[in-house]
Amino acid sequence: MKKVGLLLILFIISISGFSQKTAVTSAFNFLKDGFLEDAKKAIDKAEDHAQTKEWFRTYYYKGQIYQALGITDNKKYNALCGETCLDIAYDAYLKSIKYNLKNPEDKNIDLESEVGFMRFVKILSENDERNFEDSESLIDILMNRFPALSNAFVNKGVANFQTNNYEEAYSQFEKALDIATLSFKVDTQLIYFTSLAAMRSEKFKEAIDLNEALIQLNYGVDEEEKVSVYMNQSRAYQAMENTEKMLKTLEKGIEKYPNSNYPLVIELFNYYVNIGETEKAFNYINLAIEKNPNDPQFYVIKGTLLEEMKRKEDAKNEYEKALEIDPENFDANYSMGAFYYNSAVDTLDWAEENVPINEFAKMNEYKEISNSLFGNALPYLEKSYSQQPTNLNVLNTLRTIYYRLGKMEEFEKVRKELEALTD
Repeated sequence: MKKVGLLLILFIISISGFSQKTAVTSAFNFLKDGFLEDAKKAIDKAEDHAQTKEWFRTYYYKGQIYQALGITDNKKYNALCGETCLDIAYDAYLKSIKYNLKNPEDKNIDLESEVGFMRFVKILSENDERNFEDSESLIDILMNRFPALSNAFVNKGVANFQTNNYEEAYSQFEKALDIATLSFKVDTQLIYFTSLAAMRSEKFKEAIDLNEALIQLNYGVDEEEKVSVYMNQSRAYQAMENTEKMLKTLEKGIEKYPNSNYPLVIELFNYYVNIGETEKAFNYINLAIEKNPNDPQFYVIKGTLLEEMKRKEDAKNEYEKALEIDPENFDANYSMGAFYYNSAVDTLDWAEENVPINEFAKMNEYKEISNSLFGNALPYLEKSYSQQPTNLNVLNTLRTIYYRLGKMEEFEKVRKELEALTD
């Protein structure tokens, strides 16, 4: 009788275990038939049961069910797990892989860590089906489920990026990247998206690692895109206050892509201007002109640097080149006008300091020279005024010139316009 009772208990346990495994299969059938709510209820119960809570197939199906809930357009189904659907699916697939491994020591493998991932690669490289309970479901996860899940996270990341929610976009792209790695895919486009989101969310350390990967993988459909990666990397280093690496990154990109390095050249130029290293800035503006000889703005910038370097005649030549390319360029007209204006003021200042007060004839001579220079400035500044009639710098300079040249009607007009703008 005792033996019969023991057999009965074993039979009940067996039937119970079989029943739960049948429930897992039922959950999958609900999924196939499109009854996602029923599928979720069935698989959640199976996950809680002792007989199936560590069975690889429970999580293999759970991953598929929650993945379907995460991408469905049916709001009723999607609301069953909301924003967490895809995360739950990912976690389920990871558990399915771990429970699929036969070696008890491997069932706690951390697939999201570098050590755990390398251990998993080693197991796969042994190419021995005896390492797994079921190789078919494992291959399906790696080759089919993971790529689709990664793409779903990418779509969420793009949606968040487009609404300027860069923190969340980075989180979604990073998850997509982790999944792509587990499926042994090197998705450079995804790495690029993740790097952009990292930059926008000010995760500069992470951005540096991602950009370095892109550089090593030679990412970019053309040189311009490759240059943009160097630009992002330099700005990430700048944000981390690593000036040395920022400069090396820019210089390396300039050297590597001589035909498309214009943005990097301008970045270096601006850096040296901002820290007051005019000579170095001058070298890079020359390089920019070499790459873009028909851009008048560069000649204006070069002229400004030359004035700072006390090379006034050379500066004037650069402004003239800019005006030859584009006579309507505001900065070129204003810079040329300012050049003559400053020359006129400098002439008067020099005379007042060096000409004896009683030498009236000589002082008048310098005043005439100054007025001539004011006259040279006038057409350029009046052109600037016609382009930007509310520019305070232009108006103030014109007011002074009109007064010096005795053009009182024009002086009064400009004076009133200045008062109206500054009151």
